[in-house]
Amino acid sequence: MEESLKALEHAARFAGQKGMSKFTRFLDPAQAISAVQLAREHGAAFSCWGGFEQAERVIGCFHPPYEDVAREEFPLVCLHSPYTAKFCSLSHRDLLGAFMALGLTRDCVGDMIIVDADIYLFATAQTADFIAQSLTGAGKAPLRFCVLHDVPPMPQPKGTTFHAVVSSLRLDTVVAAAYRLSRSESAELIRAGVVKADHLVCDRVDAVLQEGALLSVRGKGRVRLAGVGGMTRKQRIVITFFRYE
Repeated sequence: MEESLKALEHAARFAGQKGMSKFTRFLDPAQAISAVQLAREHGAAFSCWGGFEQAERVIGCFHPPYEDVAREEFPLVCLHSPYTAKFCSLSHRDLLGAFMALGLTRDCVGDMIIVDADIYLFATAQTADFIAQSLTGAGKAPLRFCVLHDVPPMPQPKGTTFHAVVSSLRLDTVVAAAYRLSRSESAELIRAGVVKADHLVCDRVDAVLQEGALLSVRGKGRVRLAGVGGMTRKQRIVITFFRYE
């Protein structure tokens, strides 16, 4: 992580001092948050795009504040392969393993979408042709990737919606409600550093969350604070969660 932050800082400084755009490889959400701060520190602006609106992994661009970067300028490509789930199963871990076997690093590849009979993956333009020519399978599934010039709408994430009533929007209170824990169990996990809010570790039990916050607890999955409603007669807050599959 330290090495990647140094590369981001170098790119931010280059854009701020030279007044020229500098693209990154794919960033995870925490790296993208760090990139925004680095851009401010070095007098640059930061834009990002992952190929579709809900993408988690994105290519970043440090650029002069007075310039805009069009999505078409980002050096990424969408690849597609048909996939027959009827005969074998395929996981994201299988795909990642196949990429690593080709000698690719994680920052060469963005989001991977496995849906019904299709697999979509976003890759840096530099490696897209290599993936299309060299990646012929993952796990027990034969694959044949080609470049898509018109990217179809990506499916919405799968999960379930549920509701809870809480006394406040403190992190320990919301985590307890989201993961069916006691307040003391929630606080213990937070202090242990295994709880993230919006992709960053948060060890403050009294941190206040906003609507839309994404929560994750190591080993327990991800939950989004999808909605904050009104107050009950007992002055408690009605909230809505979305639990990702």
